[in-house]
Amino acid sequence: MRTGRGRARSAAHRFAPLPTVTAALALTVVLLGVLPAAATNGTVWTTLPSTPTVRWGLAAAAAPCPVGQTGTCVYSVGGNSGGTSTGTTESYNRLTNAWSTVSPLSVPRRRLAAAAAPCPVGQSGTCVYSVGGLNTADATVATVESYNPATNAWSSLPAMPTPRAALASTAGPCPLGQAGTCVYAIGGNTGTANVATVESYNPVTNAWSTLPPLSAPRIFLAAATAPCPAGQSGTCVYATGGNNGTANVATVESYNPATNAWSPVTALPGPRSDLAAAAAPCPVGQAGTCVYAVGGSAPGATGTVESYNPASNVWTTLPAMPTPRLALGAATTVCPPGQTGTCVYAVGGLAAGGAPTGTLEALDPPPAPSDD
Repeated sequence: MRTGRGRARSAAHRFAPLPTVTAALALTVVLLGVLPAAATNGTVWTTLPSTPTVRWGLAAAAAPCPVGQTGTCVYSVGGNSGGTSTGTTESYNRLTNAWSTVSPLSVPRRRLAAAAAPCPVGQSGTCVYSVGGLNTADATVATVESYNPATNAWSSLPAMPTPRAALASTAGPCPLGQAGTCVYAIGGNTGTANVATVESYNPVTNAWSTLPPLSAPRIFLAAATAPCPAGQSGTCVYATGGNNGTANVATVESYNPATNAWSPVTALPGPRSDLAAAAAPCPVGQAGTCVYAVGGSAPGATGTVESYNPASNVWTTLPAMPTPRLALGAATTVCPPGQTGTCVYAVGGLAAGGAPTGTLEALDPPPAPSDD
């Protein structure tokens, strides 16, 4: 493939992060307890216990906690650890403010994607899906597995039609003609080319469908599911940022499952790749659910955080992450102890200067006050 500078790279270095900028950075790592890190207009970052295993190029999702625990946990899945792909999977329980190591992927992978959706046919509850990536041989794979928290076990599922790494994934309403919630696999690189390919997995039918592609190929992009933009109804899938093979892009597109079509929406305020995304209540002063674009390469590790409001089709700049990072994961669930509401969690990645980090930070964007 081509890097962000357009130069060919050896297979051993495929999907390394885009060039970073070395800078002096004061890192605050809180291993026990929580620490409010920044606050602007009621929006607060909190630093939480780091992951037991430092990783980048990982994926994240929120799902029920593993057997023996209660509540919803944040899962960090796969990634690059010690210079190679790993199957390590860990869960953060906000009730105990602690990480647990759970069953690993059967196929270690980095530069994969993840989403939470109903478990596949024959199982009940909500599962974490791991999609695509690069294996330990540096080969691009179509591997898909689902983790069932109730059994603490991964199941192998039908492979994606198109092997891909550096892709994005999210769960949303299934496309036109199908019922239920599907897992979407968006963009990425096949090992020979960047692609605009979009495919969806239906847990009920245990089958993949090929959908309309993005307007152009993108890698290192992020995805989230939120209400459709103004003028459309229902819930849409958003593909945010990334790299087109020669440069970072600010492109944002929304896919409407009800019409089986992509639409352009307002671009990010600035181009970013290797970012993460999640959907959560909009920041204070706004109503509804927003898409949050977290960190990434601008180029160089950035702590930039912006939220997109589908109702106004406008991006809002929020307080930056305390730890600038790229190649990280993000997920949304209930806030940690001491806070209320729903938080966006940012986990792992590469900090400034290319240093791997296990940092976990949570952004609490309180919803707009009620008129009651």
